[in-house]
Amino acid sequence: MRGYDSVCQVPLIHVAGTKVPRLVLGHLPFVGESYQGSAKNAEYLGRFSDIGNILPILVRAVRSYGMTVVSAPTPNEGILARGFLRAIQQASQETGIELGLVVCLKIPLLINGHKVDDYRRWLTYYHIEKKYGEEELLRRYLSDPILQAREGWQSKFLERLKNSYPYSHELEKLSVDYSSVNKALSDLKANVLFLELGSETDFLSMGNRLDLLEDLVNWIHDTYGYRCILGSHHAGSTIPILDSSRIKFHGYVTPANRLGIMMFPTQKSSEAVIKSSNKPIIAIKPFAGGRITPKNALEYIYSNLNISCCMIGAASVKELDEDASAALEILSK
Repeated sequence: MRGYDSVCQVPLIHVAGTKVPRLVLGHLPFVGESYQGSAKNAEYLGRFSDIGNILPILVRAVRSYGMTVVSAPTPNEGILARGFLRAIQQASQETGIELGLVVCLKIPLLINGHKVDDYRRWLTYYHIEKKYGEEELLRRYLSDPILQAREGWQSKFLERLKNSYPYSHELEKLSVDYSSVNKALSDLKANVLFLELGSETDFLSMGNRLDLLEDLVNWIHDTYGYRCILGSHHAGSTIPILDSSRIKFHGYVTPANRLGIMMFPTQKSSEAVIKSSNKPIIAIKPFAGGRITPKNALEYIYSNLNISCCMIGAASVKELDEDASAALEILSK
């Protein structure tokens, strides 16, 4: 079986000595996430519960566009996650190419043995980031289309804003559930190029618990040999903290798109740190959940921001053709 880099038709960069193509196939449509609401999510769940509907997209990406690296979830994320990982194995067998993976691991965080509440976590971000302008920040939190795709997002966040409070002293009791991490990674059988730690890194960074993040990155490397990149939805706040830390990680995964969707606390601050960071950047959500045309979206990523790498999601062969063709045209200039 040939290696992913030997047949890759996408320009390559080097990240910590590993060859990474500047275009990576994202996985979220295949696990039922559209960023367009519950009806579209249900459509994806139904379609991709059959890996026979995933395989043609993967094979097309490899054979027609030389896209040989994909992002993937960990097996513990559910039946669709496990199905997608099986589809990757089948695509590798059918094409004779060992696909490379960038695997996303959600960091399981606990406070006094209980899971961190997502809405209090976002409330914590809000109280830290409101120095950028409280009224405008609240507008961005409430109107972001991807956040609004979460059922009841506006009402639930406003309720917490009125009746709850951000995490503060409880952060001293924050811990990582290593048994869950171990379960997720011990069942992972794949050619993993990098492990992406999810956007919980924002909480650890802004909550002044870099010690937990550093310990986790070191433990993953020592136990499984995986090198880590870090996810962030709050690049403007988090990347400066992480850039100056001593944590041994190798890059960032963060949203970047012309509309500024999921680029917190502001699009301007996110763009500034993306351009100035000393680590490679992998852009996600370039199409803002299907709200920007491929060429327009990817010119912003590769030309305006000069980002190293981009993940694109495609829920059909037609979408893949449109997205990959636009990307390769821009990258060939």
